[in-house]
Amino acid sequence: MKKYLFILLITATSLAQNKDVEVMRYNYKTSIANGSAKVVDGAAILDVKDKETRFTDLKNYEYLASLKTDMPEKNNPSSFKWTVYTGDKNTTFYDKIGLDLSYYEEDKNSIKWTILPEVKQWNDYKVQEATASYGGRQWTVLFTQDIPVQSGPYKFVNLPGFVVKAWDSENHFVFELVDSQKVTTIWNILADEKYEKYTKAQTTKARKTAASKTYTQLMEEKGTTLSKGMADYFNKKVGDTENPIERDF
Repeated sequence: MKKYLFILLITATSLAQNKDVEVMRYNYKTSIANGSAKVVDGAAILDVKDKETRFTDLKNYEYLASLKTDMPEKNNPSSFKWTVYTGDKNTTFYDKIGLDLSYYEEDKNSIKWTILPEVKQWNDYKVQEATASYGGRQWTVLFTQDIPVQSGPYKFVNLPGFVVKAWDSENHFVFELVDSQKVTTIWNILADEKYEKYTKAQTTKARKTAASKTYTQLMEEKGTTLSKGMADYFNKKVGDTENPIERDF
């Protein structure tokens, strides 16, 4: 009897996670530089549901959402594939390191900001500037109190306002608010993916290890033997082809 009750509980939980919910969606235009420093323009979404938020690339969201339908997309054309969920206390960062899916949790106040006092105008908003060093990058953001939400792109969720623009010192990652609207969405788009939980230290170690290897080596470690032509094609180091937003490894 207990076994059946457990199965029913798991089923109910799964259905709840996959149920459509209404969120306020904030749309950002993005400029992301890949491993060869080529800048790709795209779009990202920040979904706000009560006290929770979710941020990811729009095409990444569409790809993951398609996996829950009868017509899943065959590949993921997004400019970045990581996703950040934020709750009351923590941010949870989901990413692909090498060929492995993993995530780690971190206190949502881990980023320490220096806030400048000057108030200026940015588009339709009164904003202030803040700076921080995080993840091996120097960040600058503009935040406003005109939008009554304490959130923003990536992990920029602990400022006294809403982040309308963010960029690193090299302009490898630029996020800029465009507009917003209410939408209906499946909240837990990662439910069907197999992410392994890491600590922050394990994540850093995994990134460093993957960056020093070629894709051929990583696939061979997974038991995949490549033909000579395919091996040559994938014989590039991960660190030479990827530009992670967190590069402090």
